[in-house]
Amino acid sequence: MNSDNIVAITIPIMFSWVAWIIFSTIRRYKIAKLQADVQAKLLDKVGSGQDLLAYAQTEAGKEMLESLKVERHSPHSRIIGALQTSIVMISLGAAFLFLRGRIPGTQDGFLMFGTLSTMLGIGFGLSAVASYYLSKSFGLLNGGRA
Repeated sequence: MNSDNIVAITIPIMFSWVAWIIFSTIRRYKIAKLQADVQAKLLDKVGSGQDLLAYAQTEAGKEMLESLKVERHSPHSRIIGALQTSIVMISLGAAFLFLRGRIPGTQDGFLMFGTLSTMLGIGFGLSAVASYYLSKSFGLLNGGRA
């Protein structure tokens, strides 16, 4: 694989990744700002800590406080996301390593991308396994709360 092909593949992927990072950061910033505004207004309306505690114990108060969460990722979704990424990266790496011997003149490029993809996949898989066991030991799985 010559350097022009590598550049033609790498640069659009890099710009797409940077754009995704920027837009997801802006989205999270706006959600956090909205959450802070709502919480500030709620605290201004409540006269004392006792009133806030009484409101939080009502059904409407529980729903209101639950809706203020910025991130709604359960341990299950994070573990499954890491596992899915692992499977995709290992499959991609295997495909690159398979193609390495099939297309003449591309052995080095496919070997490099195949090895990197496979190692990233293994890393994500290990991350999923570690997250599972840590979440289980912290009582975050099966409806438990830490």
